[in-house]
Amino acid sequence: MKKKELIKRLVSEIESGKIKTLGIYGHGASGKSTFAQELYQALDAEKVNLLETDPYITSGRHLVVPKETPDQKVTACLPVAHELASLQRDILALQAGMDILTIEEPWKASEILSGEKTILIVEGMSVGFLPKELFDKTICFYTDEETELKRRLARDTTVRKSEASFVRETHQIRRGQYRRYYQETEKEADVLINQSQNQFQIEKDYLLMNYLIGKDI
Repeated sequence: MKKKELIKRLVSEIESGKIKTLGIYGHGASGKSTFAQELYQALDAEKVNLLETDPYITSGRHLVVPKETPDQKVTACLPVAHELASLQRDILALQAGMDILTIEEPWKASEILSGEKTILIVEGMSVGFLPKELFDKTICFYTDEETELKRRLARDTTVRKSEASFVRETHQIRRGQYRRYYQETEKEADVLINQSQNQFQIEKDYLLMNYLIGKDI
């Protein structure tokens, strides 16, 4: 199944009311943000909120170190790096029909998300550490090491103004912590997608299984 086909199917499930809250996650530079934006653009903007979770990654994570690797800084692959309680509070508020004010970032201003909108897409690494009961469905993306580094270099040196040398130096630490702490969250997703080397390979798809059952195929 191609990306456009999956987006078309998700739009159908969302518009029919089967999916009201969708979680999209994966390690850094896995392609989750691009997919979330494409899905958001395919939906009615008057009915859907897109809550990005990068602002819930705490700036104070340098104050703690991984127990197994005390010589390394904490990356977003560890749950301690995320303000999960605050994020869960905001998700529940939107689900209950209340407005929230998103957190400002250097690359994006804060905005009001309306609780009157009935559809919520939550996108970012933090989703992998949240209770799955918050979501009707979850989609997880991952890539191989080479693809992640290429994408980080392209994104972080332009959007986030990081030095290329810094991105390369920290890449092995990030990848190691991904394997140790974050990779296990992938098995909890309803849909798992491999985007290594520009492919779009669906490796697990409970959504399709349920879709076919609903169609009596």
